[in-house]
Amino acid sequence: MPTEPSQWVQDWVHDFVRHESSAAQLDSWVERTAASIGEEMPDLTARPELPQQISQAIREHWLSFLGQLTQPRMTFRLVEKAEDIARESAQTSLPLDTLNRIYRIAQKSTWNYATELIAAVDDSQSERTELLIFLWERASDWIDRSISETSRVYHEARRHIDIGRNALWLETVTRVIDGEELDGRRVSAELGGYPIADHHTALIVTAIEQSQNSAHLEDAYRQLVTDLGARQSLVVRPGGRQLWIWVATPRPMRLEPDFAPSEGLTQGMRIAIGTSKPGLAGFASSHEQARRMLAVVHPDRRGVYQYRETELLVLIGCNEAVDDFVRRTLGNLGGSHDHEVRLRSTVATYLDSGGSVDRAASRLSVHRNTIRYRLQQASALLGRDLLATNNDVSLALRHLDLTHNGQLPG
Repeated sequence: MPTEPSQWVQDWVHDFVRHESSAAQLDSWVERTAASIGEEMPDLTARPELPQQISQAIREHWLSFLGQLTQPRMTFRLVEKAEDIARESAQTSLPLDTLNRIYRIAQKSTWNYATELIAAVDDSQSERTELLIFLWERASDWIDRSISETSRVYHEARRHIDIGRNALWLETVTRVIDGEELDGRRVSAELGGYPIADHHTALIVTAIEQSQNSAHLEDAYRQLVTDLGARQSLVVRPGGRQLWIWVATPRPMRLEPDFAPSEGLTQGMRIAIGTSKPGLAGFASSHEQARRMLAVVHPDRRGVYQYRETELLVLIGCNEAVDDFVRRTLGNLGGSHDHEVRLRSTVATYLDSGGSVDRAASRLSVHRNTIRYRLQQASALLGRDLLATNNDVSLALRHLDLTHNGQLPG
């Protein structure tokens, strides 16, 4: 429970409120506070109506504050003009930090004024100190609540804007993906100026973990765009734990086969990337490639999967006939024991190394004789000699790993 102020403080505050509520003093207060803000933030004049709106909000805040100052317990409500400024700032992309700074400058101006008044009071030091503490606590609480409530209104407005914009963008990209005949310039305008005539690389990001929310996806989007060095990008939220992303470049984007985003933000996610293609048709086909890529990747797999690196596997897809091919091709090498899993890894590395025992040994950090021994064991399980040209074995191993996470069903 807050301590009740002394009678002297109560009397001084009542006189202060009565004096400051007069029209002349109110005008003076608004002018002084607005001038302080303008001096420290001259860029605000670039928004013609904002300085006047700030002055109106200062007036409403001060009247509301004075109306509560004499009460035993202050009741806060963000004033109407301050709410308007917060919403309009969200709509026009004025940073929230700018609004917070305005409040802090106003707080400093208020404190300077109050300390000057109290310094002129002809009473004991203890009474002036009590008055300072009383005003400081109430003014600080008012500013802190103003900032907190402004932040809430701002973010709520941004959320509504994002939801509305996302709905419009999702509708537009769905029409493009569905193959409707659309005017490219109009599509670009509907997508906020996204350059539809450029080359497009589509990505689909899926959060695997239940705990990952929209904030994790947004962080992953920003990190991916940064890692790709993209200047123009588009993100659409189709619902669930997924994002559709397009990156526009003047020329085709070619990623390294082992491209991987920065560690951390994209952990626990599956990212499918289509090839870079131009115009409306490329926008749609790159997304379709990413979508088909996801359709063949085992649901437990994490990481980055490029259509360019797995095109044949995607085109083949997954069905019983393909799985039968894998079983026949791998024979006993397709077993589930740790020994067979290790042998498959060695064979895959050997084939991916162009049939070089030395390169395979280097990549697996084992002796070359170990590679030779494992290849002999793998050949015995296959029922035939293992050659560097065994493309069917390479294809079967890649399908088993990518689509079934190393273990065929049944």
